[in-house]
Amino acid sequence: MPVVCRFIFPGGLDRQAIEEQLVLAIIAAECTFGQPRVRISAGYYISRSSAQANGDEGHQVVIDVSTEVGEHIAQVFTGLMIRQLGEDKFTVERVESREPSKGATRQ
Repeated sequence: MPVVCRFIFPGGLDRQAIEEQLVLAIIAAECTFGQPRVRISAGYYISRSSAQANGDEGHQVVIDVSTEVGEHIAQVFTGLMIRQLGEDKFTVERVESREPSKGATRQ
């Protein structure tokens, strides 16, 4: 079963800011594991927006952490987002998925 980390961001946060931090996390993984391994092993998805429980429209990022590469990307991304937003400005949860995410992007 694939294991993913789901990041949920508040409404009003620019999607491009999230994407930029994810790109930096992927580049960091390429420096550690090499571009071919990252390209084969990494998987992620960025939503356009999602309805939050409080009615806010926010973004979600899902990173496949069932590989060492994905785990590395998720850890770096978490650190970058904590640095940019603060620990209490987003949530992250580890989820075991029964099926691979539809529309997930492999990089």
